[in-house]
Amino acid sequence: MKRSAVAILLLACAFLIPNSATAAQIRAYVAPFAVVPADAANLKSTLQTLLSSRIASEAITPVTSEAEADVIVTGSYTQFGKVFSIDAAAKLASGHLLGTVFEQGESQDDLIPALGRISTKLRTEIQQRYQAQATAPAPAQAPVATPAAPAAPATQPAGQPGKTAWVSPRIPGALMALAPGLTRPEGREFFVADTHALRVYRQEKNLKLLDEVTFSQREKVIAIDCAGPDQNGNPRVYVTIVDIDVPASKVFSFEGGKLKQIAGKLPYMFRAIAFNGAKSRMYAQQMGVSEDFYGDLYEVSENGAQIELKNPIKLPRYGNIFNYNRMTGPDGTRYATVFSTDGYLVVYSEAGEEIWRSSEKFGGSETYFYRETSQTSLKDPGENLKWRFIDQRITVTKGGQIIVPQNSGFFVLGNSRSYSKYELVSLAWNGSSLEEIWRTNSVKNYLADYYLDAQAGEIVGLEVVQKEGLFGKGGSAIRAVSAQ
Repeated sequence: MKRSAVAILLLACAFLIPNSATAAQIRAYVAPFAVVPADAANLKSTLQTLLSSRIASEAITPVTSEAEADVIVTGSYTQFGKVFSIDAAAKLASGHLLGTVFEQGESQDDLIPALGRISTKLRTEIQQRYQAQATAPAPAQAPVATPAAPAAPATQPAGQPGKTAWVSPRIPGALMALAPGLTRPEGREFFVADTHALRVYRQEKNLKLLDEVTFSQREKVIAIDCAGPDQNGNPRVYVTIVDIDVPASKVFSFEGGKLKQIAGKLPYMFRAIAFNGAKSRMYAQQMGVSEDFYGDLYEVSENGAQIELKNPIKLPRYGNIFNYNRMTGPDGTRYATVFSTDGYLVVYSEAGEEIWRSSEKFGGSETYFYRETSQTSLKDPGENLKWRFIDQRITVTKGGQIIVPQNSGFFVLGNSRSYSKYELVSLAWNGSSLEEIWRTNSVKNYLADYYLDAQAGEIVGLEVVQKEGLFGKGGSAIRAVSAQ
């Protein structure tokens, strides 16, 4: 009798095991692709079918309709000549974004391999993030009978960071750099730049232009940053300029409502960085004869109009002045983080060992400078200029979160870059990897530059709302979003 009972129990368990596995599976629906150009429209269902079959795994089951799906995958295919780009996004049925991925290829022979890589990335994003989102507790509801009290910032419900607090009126020109000024009784000040000018605005009822300086056509601005205030209470603006193909940077003081140059022809590139979310300091790096970024990173010390360099910092692989920062883990361990040359976020140990790399690309910039090269291109023997794109900032907060932008667009390949939308993403180190904490809604503009205003608890970004073209110089705007 006992043996019979045991046999029945084992048989029941055998039936229950597959049922449990089935219940744990994530049902994913792949929607028809958006295809450009229209004459390739037959690819809509073909790409849908191919991706649906490749996304299947032990954890993910493809389904045939949105109504029965836990996760919805949307994708787009864009072709220019022989070159193509595939972009895909995975969202919960509720609309919450789990992840975005993309792949590119130079011919139709690359299409199937690119779809394979897309499916691998999507499976990773879905499996890693679905369970955390699906099991996240719902925000607590206030009792109906009790009047609601204002929530303290530390107890704001999930999704509050990233909410737009303010958007400026349109600013003339497709601007490319942004730096913080002082916050005075009259309003908050911003420094902005295009490729041949530096301006300062004040946020009043509207943006008020306070002053502007222009540069020659051979002097190309690639970055600006602010330090100070100095001993006289004035902010200093470091303008990184490339004169033909060598740094010839300038420093301005904003005093008495005017921009006053105090140093010029400096052979350095500059960036203000707040390591571990501490106080922001100005750093400098040189440019080599054959290297775009040469040697160590140096802290800048100001002595009147003189610029002195001290405290050299060895940079890890891929590291340069524009993409480097430091963070501290929950156990006090220090790490370095950079963008790789192909846009992935990389974390290094103190010993310089790569210990983590993101599965999706971040950053994305249209700002570049040229360098002459002694080698000519095999595809274009007349091409002797190398394009070097400036990386976006990596920001670390006092709370240990890492904030990075994520620009994307219909067509971004090689030197042909035209970003059309962006998100800001906050991540935190859990001891073994960076986990996403929150991200903003997608904004359909290109994010040229941004900074963290820790005092105001805001991320301030410079958006290009209209690209420069044959019939206009474009337009920009400043947007502030909550960072807490």
